[in-house]
Formats: sequence, C-alpha cells, structure tokens
Amino acid sequence: MSTRVTLAVASFVVLIVHGIVFYDQFFNRWEKHQTAYFEQARSLAKTDAERRALDQRSPRIEQIIVTQFGESRVDRCTTCHVASDDPRFQNHAQPLRTHPYSAALGDVQVNGRWERRHKFTDFGCTICHDGQGRGLESFYAHGEDIFWPDPMLGYVTQASWHTEFRPKLTGKEYMQANCAQCHTEDNFAGTPLVQRGRQLFFEKACYGCHRIEGLSNGTLGPDLSDVGKKYKINYLWEHTVNPRAFQPTSFMPKFDLSDEEIKALTVFLKSRRGINFAETALGQYRARLQQVKAEGAKQETSAMPSAMRGEQLIGERSCTACHRLGEKDGHIAPDLSYEGLIRDEDWMMAHFREPKSKIPDSIMPVFGFADADFRSISAYLKTRSTPPPFKTAEEIYKGLCARCHGEKGDGKGVTYLYLDPAPRDLTKASFMNSKPEERFLQSLKNGVPGTSMPPWERVLTDEQRRTVLTYVFETFVKEPRGQLKERKVPDKNPVAFNVDSIHRGEEIFLNRCTGCHGRKADGKGPNSLDISPRPRNLRNSFFINNVPDKRLFDSILYGVQGTAMPSWIDYGLTQNDAGDLINFIRSLNSQTALPGGEKSPTLTSQANLSQTNQEVPCLNKGNDKCK
Repeated sequence: MSTRVTLAVASFVVLIVHGIVFYDQFFNRWEKHQTAYFEQARSLAKTDAERRALDQRSPRIEQIIVTQFGESRVDRCTTCHVASDDPRFQNHAQPLRTHPYSAALGDVQVNGRWERRHKFTDFGCTICHDGQGRGLESFYAHGEDIFWPDPMLGYVTQASWHTEFRPKLTGKEYMQANCAQCHTEDNFAGTPLVQRGRQLFFEKACYGCHRIEGLSNGTLGPDLSDVGKKYKINYLWEHTVNPRAFQPTSFMPKFDLSDEEIKALTVFLKSRRGINFAETALGQYRARLQQVKAEGAKQETSAMPSAMRGEQLIGERSCTACHRLGEKDGHIAPDLSYEGLIRDEDWMMAHFREPKSKIPDSIMPVFGFADADFRSISAYLKTRSTPPPFKTAEEIYKGLCARCHGEKGDGKGVTYLYLDPAPRDLTKASFMNSKPEERFLQSLKNGVPGTSMPPWERVLTDEQRRTVLTYVFETFVKEPRGQLKERKVPDKNPVAFNVDSIHRGEEIFLNRCTGCHGRKADGKGPNSLDISPRPRNLRNSFFINNVPDKRLFDSILYGVQGTAMPSWIDYGLTQNDAGDLINFIRSLNSQTALPGGEKSPTLTSQANLSQTNQEVPCLNKGNDKCK
C-alpha cells in the first residue's frame, strides 16, 4: 500500500513540474503583462473606436531595430513595457507604467500634452538604459546575468558585485553616462554628474596620468577614452575608491573622495565609450584638429613667466590634488611649502619637464605645459623661502618628517605608498643602531639623491638637525646605541675598473642578485613584492653615483640590517667578488665609455646561467617579510 502511495505522490510531483514547465513555455509573463494592459486600457477608453482597436490586438513580441546609433540594436523592451508611451498609465506599477517625461532631456508640452524628444521608435530603450534588448525575461533583459557586460544603468546590480557597494550603484542618475553619448555640450541640463565628474578629472589632476581623446594626453596610466565600454560601473567605482582593489600592483594614488565625488567620477568615466553618437567620424577628426590648433596657440601665447602667474597656475593645474602647499594638501606627494629653500630653479625645471630625470622611480606624470608656465611655477615656488617657525624637535618631526616617515616613525606616512624608494622605517633599531650618526646627519643636510628625501640644509639649522635626530632615536629607536663593530672594508674599490671585472661582476649579479634586484637591476625581481623595504634600484644613477665605495662594500659583504639584504660574506663572497660587483653596478650608471670602448652591459650576455630565471630565496631570516 505504501509503495502505491509513494508512486502516486511522485507521479503527482512530476505532473506539477511538467505543468509549470509547459506553462512557462507557452504562457509567458510578457503575455500576461500585455493582456492586463489591454484590459485596463479598454476600461480607460473614451470612444468605441478605441475599444475596437484594443479588441483587435493580441499579445505578441514587440521589436524595435535601431540603426542610427553605432551598431544595430534589437530592442524588445516594449514587449513587457507595453504602456511606456501611454500617458494614462503614469501611476501604474511596473512594467505597466508610462515612461516619465523630462524637460531636461528635451521633452516638451504641446497643447497640454507631452511630446517626447527621444521617440522609442527612433531610439529604442537600450541606447539610454543599457541591458539586453533581445531578452524577454527580466533576468536577461535587465542584465542581471553576471556574464552580460551592460546591465541596466542604475537599476540592476549583479550578484558578483561586492555587497557593500551595491546600494551605491543604483539610481536613475547613472543613466546620465549614456545621455552623454550624444549630449556632449558643457552644462547640459540632463547630465550634471557627467559635468561634475569632468571637473573632478581635472581638479584631482587625473589628466596628468590618463589620456581621454579630446580632453587629456596623459601617458603614465591607462587610456580612458573607452573605459566606459570596457568596464561596468562596479569596477569603475571600486577602482576609484581603492585602485588596488582589482590591481594589487597599481601605483595610482588613493584619493580622499566623498561618495558623491566618486559617483560623479564613475558616471563621467562610464560615459567614455570611445564614440560620440552625435558626431560622424569626420566631425570627430575636425574637432580633434581644432583642439590641437587651440592647444598650440595657447602655448604660443602663454604669459611671460612670473611668480603671480605661477601661483595661479598651481591652482588651475591642480598641483595640490597630490602635493601639499600651505593649507592645501592632497596627501599623496611631497610638501612644496618650503620648496624655495630646498631646490634651485634648474632642479625644478628639469623635474617639471621629466620627473624621472631627477627621481628615477617617481610616479609623477610628465605634464606637457609650456616652458613659460613651468618657469612661472618655479618662480612662485622660489618665493616659498621662509624657514618654518618650529620651536621643538617634536614640531620639526611632525611638520617635516611625519608626512613620509609616519607619525609612529614606521615609514608609513600619508605618502609612503607612492614613494620609491619607500621612506625609512625609523623604528628598526637593527638598522638605525648599525650606522654611524654622521650618515644620518648628512642625509638630513644633503638629502638622499635620486629619492624623495630632500636636503634640509637651508630649512633647518645644524642644531635643529641634531635635535630632531636625537628625538628620532629617543622616540622611535629607543634601544641604546652600542659601539659600532669595526668592519674590514676598503675606502675605495681596489679592483681595477675594466671590462674583465665588469663581466665577472655581471656573472655574480645574475647568479646571486636577480631574485631581489631583478635581471634589469631595477629592484623589481620576483621576490621584491614580498620584501619590505623593497630592494634598491641599482640603476638609480643619482643614488649610486653619490654612494661611496666603502658603503657599497659594507652593504654587500655585511648586509643591511633591518632589511632582506643578507651578509654575502657568509655565503662565500670575497672582497674581490664584491669589487667586481661594484664595478658592474657602477658601469650600469656610468655616463662615460667603458675601458676599451665597450658599451655598458645589457644583462643579456649571461642569459644561459641556470639561476637567472628562478626565484632566489630570501637569506636574511630576521626580516619580517622574509619567505
């Protein structure tokens, strides 16, 4: 008996499932929506002719083919939204609701009735809303499918998007990104967020790194001309909030932005689709040609250099989006408040024209301003020549040092992520107590060439530099300084600088050093991401050419305490080996021809060495990042 009951229940369940499948296949939801519309529209009809017209209609797939805006689009949205153009359904629930009218987008009232500027028969729906126009189920039509690249802007969030951001990615204002495909004019009433995002793009100096066709020519970051076509709004939002959310190695700064500013930038970037539907290709070419001519004319007519003009340019070009200057601070780049005491005009001009010419690992972009503009900015910064009124060592540290070295002295100030080499961690007693005091005083006085550590010689007196160094040791190092161990290293390299020595040094480098310092000797070896502080860039000629041989011998043979640089003397490296290595490193940074007229090594002549493409294990196990 129980078997019969079980079979009966199973048969009943199968029957129900088949019924549901049959119903879904032959009685679609869109048919029910249309039937409901016909019934309600008939009750609202005022004439018999209207009723007869409705009686003759039956559910069917409605389709609009749009060919005037880029690639052809097939839109079936009005299959469900059948009342979208019927003004009598303004208060009904979706999908039977009249599409709203908008004076901002050009809709007008004629004799008390609205007329659309964007007629559905001409524009369809997805040109403004995105979504999948061919879909007949909301999951697909609205773009909820995570594989669909264009979900409905402002109405749909996909399941793969991070939960904490989803509420911020809804709202009809996101559709402004699509309005801007045609309405490119400034201050268009229908696209205020696009306008605000464009302003922020320049206010935050994004233009310096990124290129957008017709707007900017930055080369340091990705081209954003069609970024809105490539990415969904969740990526644009999250990448703006935290550039490392999707790309852990990104060097794009994390800007201090409000949610409203992030939304404006997201909408603006989403509007960058690489095409303007309102212009032909010829029209775009002519517009670009006019822009190039205008830029050339602007550079030719730049005002004569002056400090007053320079102060104005610093505001116009958004320098404080990254730098600090007086009360304004972008919390990303070095403080320029005392630049007139730190740098001379030649240094400033060279740095403006090509930042890497002075700091090889700088992330500052190359700005294509006229030389007259650079000279004006330099002239203004030269006026920043009043020494700071600090009274105590603590005030000096907080005012000048904490920005990079951090309030806790741990090397993690507000700018540390964007500086390479990174600021020194002053809490590592193993490093701080292994170096002579005079070395630190020299760094405070003369700076560290090739890095962001500036010379404080004209900003701080000798006494102030000594007191702030004492403050660092008492506050951050804390451990007492002992007697420095005497190390047997030569003051000058005893190994002759010649081709044979350089080749021997190259072989040693490729066998022992590339895991951290990289095959190019640029500090970007396969182990470098796991090391803090990062390995030294040995192609930084400003740094290498200012370091004496004695310091290089000491670092190579005895290691650098508090870092991953091991004591290579413990691994069989001789003083002569170190001398060959130093000659090789010097040759990479030499501006003169090598002995015998040969060219500098390219790090490829020993490509057959077995270890060059392997990760080299970290040898200094005392380092907290060591693997």
